[in-house]
Formats: sequence, C-alpha cells, structure tokens
Amino acid sequence: MTIDREIIFDLLPLCQSGLASGPSRRLVETWLLDHPEEAAGSPAGRMPAGDDGIEALARARRLRRRQRWLYGLAIGFTVLSVSSEFHVADGRLVSAQLLALEMPWLFAPVILAAIGCWIGYFRLKRSLS
Repeated sequence: MTIDREIIFDLLPLCQSGLASGPSRRLVETWLLDHPEEAAGSPAGRMPAGDDGIEALARARRLRRRQRWLYGLAIGFTVLSVSSEFHVADGRLVSAQLLALEMPWLFAPVILAAIGCWIGYFRLKRSLS
C-alpha cells in the first residue's frame, strides 16, 4: 500500500500539535524521511509548531463554542420576540395578537438582545471562515 502525499500533509498538523496517535506520527516521520524532497516543500513551515498549535486549536474550539451559544441565544430571543396570543371560541380562532405590539416596553430588550446575538454570531462566523 502506498501512502499518498495529501494524506501525509493532512496528518502533519496533528503530529505537530501532539494530537496524533503514535502509529500515525511514526508513519508521517517515516514517510518524510523516505521523501526528503517532499519534506522540503511540505506545509510544515506554515503550520504553528508545538504549543502554538495546541493553543490555536484550543482557541478555535472556544470560538466555535461561543458561536454555538450565540446561535442558540439568537434563536431563543427571536422566537420569544414573536410570541403571540391566540383566542379560540367554539373551536374557531377568534383573534391573534403579537405580544410585542401590545407591550413594546417589555419586548424591546428581548428584540435588542436577539439583534445583538445575531450580529455577534455572524461576525464570529465571518472571522472563523
């Protein structure tokens, strides 16, 4: 079985950050020793080495977690801001009211929180792309 160059370059960041398994790390090291011309052109120079790679990975995980929280809060505040009241009589819908229109002073902070969460979510999403 031959090992493809792209597979090695996919495993290389994991090896540099210390997250690769022992067999994977040995496979990459052996391949790089057998192909010194490829090792010179590898993306290793562009990748953060050692602790910097682990810190970058931890930072990316924190940002992704923050992005998920912002998304959940944005959805929750958006749903809450469109809360409605329905009146049913004799099995028929008599009236429906959007509560934010009836009590704007109560729902204004909720709507502002929804807008703020959506803005934060999309900014974070753009920075992670």
